[in-house]
This record gives sequence, C-alpha cells and structure tokens, in this order.
Amino acid sequence: MKTMDENKTIRILLADDHALFRQGLKKILDMEEDLAVCGEAQNGEEVVDKVKLLKPNIILMDINMPLLNGVEATKYVKEVSPETKVIALTIHEDEEYLFEIVKEGAAGFLLKDVETPTLVQAIQEVNKGNSFIHPTITHKLLGEFNRLAQNSPRNIKSDEAVQSELTGREKEILELMAQGYTNKEISKELYISEKTVKNHVSNILRKMDVTDRTQAVITALKCGVVQI
Repeated sequence: MKTMDENKTIRILLADDHALFRQGLKKILDMEEDLAVCGEAQNGEEVVDKVKLLKPNIILMDINMPLLNGVEATKYVKEVSPETKVIALTIHEDEEYLFEIVKEGAAGFLLKDVETPTLVQAIQEVNKGNSFIHPTITHKLLGEFNRLAQNSPRNIKSDEAVQSELTGREKEILELMAQGYTNKEISKELYISEKTVKNHVSNILRKMDVTDRTQAVITALKCGVVQI
C-alpha cells in the first residue's frame, strides 16, 4: 500500500469543479505506484488555500473554475508555493486561456480526453522540471509565441549573437523542444543519452540568457533558429 511520505511519490492536488471528473481522475492516478492524490479542490480559492496546507508537487488545474479561474489560481499558486508545478486541463484545444496560463507559470497543458499513459508521462516529466504540452495544441501555442515574439522589443541577446553561439546539435534540440518533445523523447530521437540532452538544454539556456525552456523556444522563434 502506498504511503504519502514515500520520497519518490509525486503528490498531486486535483482542481476541478466537477466532482465526478475528480473521482475518475483519482482512481486512475491512485493505480500508479509513484503517484498519490493528496487533496482536491472544487474552485480556484480552494486551490490557493490547499496548496499552502498540502504543498503538493503537482496540481492538475482545470482552467474553467468558479471564484478564481485556473489562470488566476495558477498565478497565486506560483506566488505562495513556487516549487509546486501546475498542469492545466481543458476540454477544448482552442481554449482562449491557453497562452495566459502558460505565461502565469503552468508547466504543462493537457486536454481532458488525454489517454492515461500520456497523463502519467506528463505528470512525471513536469515533476522532473520539464514542460509537457499536449501534442495537438503544441502548434497553436507556438504560433502565439511566434506572434508575440515578432511584435515585442528585444531585451536579450541579439539575433545574430544567439545564432552564432548555438551549435548545430543545440539548434536541433531546440527544434524538438519547440515541438513539445521531452528530454527523454529527444534522447531517443537523436540517439543520445538523456543526461547529454540535459547538458545541451542547460547550455542552450545559458547561451540564450534565459531561465527556462519556454523562454528558450520564444527566443528561438524570434531569432529564426526555429521555424513553425
């Protein structure tokens, strides 16, 4: 039987205003050895209260909730518990809040009809510090990044500097990051170890003078390193 204090257990808070959906999700997640649901919330205000008390590793956050929606709740969560990671959930792939919730700090974005293996993979990857975007909405998200990047002033390294500093392999990895690939998937695609991928990603962030993968992809789009 699983216990909540196991070091390797990923503690998850379910945030959704539909009780039946939460119950179904809990049954699925509790079947996984490394996952445990530590609490539930039916609105955004409950999310903020419970994250302070429970300190979950991951929140599965419905975007459309009463009192505080998922975007607003994510903003508060990242203020009171920066180490807690948020995966946004929605029914529609054209969700208008998609970009906003990522901007507020969500590390993942999934459709509610996601298959169980993909859901579990997303939780595990985000818990490691990676990002995970549902494949069917990756292109839409990157399109919005591209639009904003084209219209925003540069406040980091010049396009030429970024282009010249990145190696061919780093550009290759950036292309895959932009497509939503995880480090593990990149390692399989390029036939290199996951540790090597992590080293390349660290070098990419340093050379681009950014702090996370999302900023790296936005910068790559702006500089023309990545095309969508």
